[in-house]
Amino acid sequence: MYTPQQREPVMNMAKWLGSMSWDIFSTLTYRYDVKTKQNFRIMTALEKYLKTLKKPFKMFWVTEFTNYNYNTHNHLLVKGDIVDDITYHLKSKSLIGKHYRHEPYEKEASIYVSKFICDRKINWNISENTDK
Repeated sequence: MYTPQQREPVMNMAKWLGSMSWDIFSTLTYRYDVKTKQNFRIMTALEKYLKTLKKPFKMFWVTEFTNYNYNTHNHLLVKGDIVDDITYHLKSKSLIGKHYRHEPYEKEASIYVSKFICDRKINWNISENTDK
């Protein structure tokens, strides 16, 4: 979450993300406790995998802590036909089971994912592939 002093950058990020076209808002909860550094490696490996598919996409992801800052999960904004590929990749690594959700994007999702960007303990990134 953010402090009153961080409200302006958080809302600016939400506005910026909200100005883009997104299809899906996803929540990915891991089967095991995943710490911040491990989560970062998982998500950057996912980005690398998605780029090998040669499908056009855009993805914003942000880490959120769960269980009293002990482990993590992720929220994603996704544009493009890659949701099944995301699920496949993470399941193939036995990282997720049944606890993931892919829902149609609504503008409030941009605000939700932005509230974490000022937390220095978390990671976030935006990636895209324009190959067809």
